[in-house]
Amino acid sequence: MGYPRALTGMVVALVATTAALFLFFQANPQTFSSPLDTLSSQLDAGKDGNDLVEQPESAEPAPPSITISTMLDRTAPIESYLREAGMNSDDAHQWASYIQRIIANRYFHSGHPLTLYKDPETGEMRGLKYDLDENNTVIGASLGAGVLKAAIRPIEYYIRPIKMTFAVKDNFQRAAAENGIPKPIVESLQDAFSDSHDLNRLKPGAAVKLIYQEKVSRDGSYTLVGDVQAAQIRFGSRTLTAISFSDEHGRPHLYDEQGHALGPQSLKFPLNFQYISSGFTFHRWHPILHEYRPHVGVDLVAKYGEPVKSVADGTVISAGWQGELGNCIRIQHQNEMVSIYGHLSKISPDVKPGASVHMGQLIGNVGSTGLSTGPHLHFAMEKNGAWVNPLTEKLGENHAVSPRMRAIFDEIKDQYQSALAELPDLGSHFIAAGERKPAISKFGDMYHVTLDRAVGKARHLRGITTSRLESPQYDSAL
Repeated sequence: MGYPRALTGMVVALVATTAALFLFFQANPQTFSSPLDTLSSQLDAGKDGNDLVEQPESAEPAPPSITISTMLDRTAPIESYLREAGMNSDDAHQWASYIQRIIANRYFHSGHPLTLYKDPETGEMRGLKYDLDENNTVIGASLGAGVLKAAIRPIEYYIRPIKMTFAVKDNFQRAAAENGIPKPIVESLQDAFSDSHDLNRLKPGAAVKLIYQEKVSRDGSYTLVGDVQAAQIRFGSRTLTAISFSDEHGRPHLYDEQGHALGPQSLKFPLNFQYISSGFTFHRWHPILHEYRPHVGVDLVAKYGEPVKSVADGTVISAGWQGELGNCIRIQHQNEMVSIYGHLSKISPDVKPGASVHMGQLIGNVGSTGLSTGPHLHFAMEKNGAWVNPLTEKLGENHAVSPRMRAIFDEIKDQYQSALAELPDLGSHFIAAGERKPAISKFGDMYHVTLDRAVGKARHLRGITTSRLESPQYDSAL
């Protein structure tokens, strides 16, 4: 039993890390169709089931649509927006009724991008695209003869690798800010090297080489910060190195050159909270049941909807309704440790029994479900089946790359170190005259992926289910 499991772990880690490297080092230019063409092709493929409407092939392609894009400045009914866009009352009502059934909302909201596609000859509406959030968009299209089609689709993102180097003149954080390094990347570096050196105490002259990722939406509306891929910091006679590598479960970590995990491997708290309303005790007066009973966890009071994160890497044991704890998640960690998150208002869709989660991953949101008097998170821990105080118990330990993964790690490390070596030893990239900030040096192409998905279609390798990297696509319009 051990051999297949180990082989599976190696395949998962190899695919996940190779996917990141593939996106970084290679390119395969292709072109994209418009959102309306994408929806039409999906209809032709029958992906939306009973709503499929067959259309005869056109002898001549229709002329390109007129595209009108705007950022909405107010929240208003969908029908109202469509009428302002030139649709007559009947058509606007038909479109709005159909779309609001798809998105379960009758309003388009302020601050959301809206794109309209119009016939260049008649001015009639061919379709529209409205972003629900940073992850999903609704696309509507006219199929002719009064037939409409709409569907929610994931927003497609590009991975944009960013390589840069800069010198620390007086303060690491200030130097990073001057070079436009996103705050999450700065925090990742500080956490990774916290046990080796306080980066805020770097002396002038320290040199930083960095490779990280951005995720950019196809139309450029959104830019999301990705992860640190590799970093090298030189000061005096010392060199600190961080290399991203995915473990047997496909979870990425930063490691030093010897393969030891960098930085803390667990969070002290799973969320930003206001105060602790109840502590860990075996004798507490229950405010609802009016009796003394154990309270084997801590209650962290926070705003309704506050994001809740996994405190360490682990595997989801259960995620769903659990009696008095309402919506609750239980996660199995190393060393027979289990973390519990209760009274959630929402559980993230990818948090299901058997799923792997990593430290800091969003798993749900604060609520007041179950036996609760107000919004808070009931946070608890078990060790070897016994309750322990989550405020004093240590969870997560630094670990090294396993021996069976060492050869893969060394190969990936060599590739990243070669990329770092190509960068100048000190930052020398400056902006054009008239601008204020030094320019970030951006190299490489942009690659097409779906958000949070670096690997694609499943395949089978000697009975082992794994994943194959999709061919990256390049959009020359960006």
